[in-house]
Amino acid sequence: MEEAQFEVGQFVVYGTNGICTVDSVELMSFAAGMPKEMYYVLRQKKNRATQFFVPLNNEKLTSKLRPLMQKEDIEDILMGLSDEDVTWNKDRRARAEYFKSILSDGVSSRLLNMITCIYEQKRMLARINKKLPVTDATILRQAEKLVEEEFGHVLQLDPEEVPKYIRKRLHIPEEE
Repeated sequence: MEEAQFEVGQFVVYGTNGICTVDSVELMSFAAGMPKEMYYVLRQKKNRATQFFVPLNNEKLTSKLRPLMQKEDIEDILMGLSDEDVTWNKDRRARAEYFKSILSDGVSSRLLNMITCIYEQKRMLARINKKLPVTDATILRQAEKLVEEEFGHVLQLDPEEVPKYIRKRLHIPEEE
């Protein structure tokens, strides 16, 4: 039988679903005649009605679970932003695949670098009266939501205050 890595009541991040609380660890079966398995029962923080059932013996799904960062982790990420450059790939499909892989890895310096890369492209396109492709805009919103939710929770800030906090830490002037 698989051993639970997370405790009931603990906040975790579940992939791109954001912050969840481990509500319980239970022996369950979702189909008649199937053997019971141990599951994490997760409840999404931003939408308490949303639950996820993650089987402890499913490595692919449990690998999407991780503990929340600590304040020191956030500071380390912000200090290491220049470590890996995320570049804009002109091939839309390759770019979407690359950005989605960064997004699925969770909050990291790569994710913040990706957000920066997309914003730079968005500003460049705006100068020539063009808009960001829908796929990139969607990925940008998802990335911002993940960062704002986790940083806000850990730093005890409203999610709307997180961009200002990041700009201040990185000495980036306010946008006009």
